[in-house]
Amino acid sequence: MKRETPSVLILEPNALQCDLIKLALIRHRMNPIICNQTSSLRQQLVQHLPDVLLIDTYLPEQNGLDLIAQLHSEILLERTRVFFVSSLAFPEIVQKAAKVGASGFLVKPLNPDMMVSRILGSLGRSARLPN
Repeated sequence: MKRETPSVLILEPNALQCDLIKLALIRHRMNPIICNQTSSLRQQLVQHLPDVLLIDTYLPEQNGLDLIAQLHSEILLERTRVFFVSSLAFPEIVQKAAKVGASGFLVKPLNPDMMVSRILGSLGRSARLPN
């Protein structure tokens, strides 16, 4: 069953980038949920059951790619689509993201409309411009 308002959990260590993502999601009537620390990600996933997780590939505490592989093995991402966000879009990184189960890979600096379109597309929805 689709939620009326898709929820997107964001784990992005750069505060400015996180705010830009949040604003773009709100603008398109999505519910952004901010996760400020890698250590609280599991709890946030269980608590909010987000439709989408946006996660940086390189986090201060842990490699995002390795973290997602662990979360998939713990069955914490069963109903959550994962999008990696990174300024490093080397083919081997993008391939590893796909290998650990990512639905997509977004390159920084982010294009907010493309990001929203990709997220909604992964959920079987189309983007519509806000009024």
